[in-house]
Amino acid sequence: MKIVFLVVWKIRRDELEVTFLGTGSSQPSKYRNVTAIYFNLFSNGSLLLDCGEGTLAQLKRRYGMEGAESAVRNLACIWISHIHADHHVGLVRVLTLRRDLLKGVSHDPLIVLGPSQLKRFLDAYQRLEDLDMQFLDNKATTLFSWETFELDNESNKNNELVIERDEDVKNGNLTSCRESCSQGSSKRLKISVTVAKIETFALLNRLKKVLNEAGIERLISFPVVHCPESFGVVLKAADRINSIGKAIPGWKVVYSGDTRPCSEMIEASQGATILIHEATFEDGMAGEAIAKNHSTTKEAIEVGNLAAAYRVILTHFSQRNQDETLRFPRKKDFRERLTE
Repeated sequence: MKIVFLVVWKIRRDELEVTFLGTGSSQPSKYRNVTAIYFNLFSNGSLLLDCGEGTLAQLKRRYGMEGAESAVRNLACIWISHIHADHHVGLVRVLTLRRDLLKGVSHDPLIVLGPSQLKRFLDAYQRLEDLDMQFLDNKATTLFSWETFELDNESNKNNELVIERDEDVKNGNLTSCRESCSQGSSKRLKISVTVAKIETFALLNRLKKVLNEAGIERLISFPVVHCPESFGVVLKAADRINSIGKAIPGWKVVYSGDTRPCSEMIEASQGATILIHEATFEDGMAGEAIAKNHSTTKEAIEVGNLAAAYRVILTHFSQRNQDETLRFPRKKDFRERLTE
């Protein structure tokens, strides 16, 4: 815990600001909008984790019209945890605003990361109007996928993997590639690479560049227990060098999306500076939490305890008890890790 504390203590105020644009579940209410988390990286840009209905309106309420436009214009990427509507329905309005703001200005399409079902929704919408985005499946950003990508990237740099026929890529056919070992052996192994894999490889390269420019060393998606293709995410900032040349470790933020407590969540959250965990149900509704693959307040806090997270922030509260104060466990039960 001391190491984590020192990391937090030496983070500069202008490195990161996290704004919760919605902390409710299911649908917007009078008191809470649905899920969206805005990461202001200041001069390095910004990120959105989930983008429920009303996200753009919440940005305008928080930052004003010009501030919201600046936030959208400077987005590095948007990451969506799963296909449920309260986590992605606000996406189109954000994308179309960005498209309009950057019209006539040289720029790249925005990278949107999410479950494969989201691509079908976005593809269908783009038949109506251009959203100026590129989609990347969350499965391509798991730890295993990143490690595979790095190995393939290294092979490509060493000329071990060469695409033989560009026209096959353009035509959507399987492309024959040749692979030779770096020792100069003439032995070659024929492999097949699909167009989708080549496009994913190129998009991962661009995502890595975009993240590096934003000061983010890693973005790692990991599976959680909710609906099919539900993910949590780890964001790890790059280390920085202080005025005397000493390396200061970067912050680590972990977001659960919607989930039951699970080993993947605990492992990914180890030593997190901030763990943002859903707490849909009060402790007295554990049965419903299990039935609907959500977490209770106590369960979310316990994940933070097991992961030795420096701070735990709870979100995604049920909208059913709008007139009642949320019943949190006693503070001593949180081992001083609750941020209310």
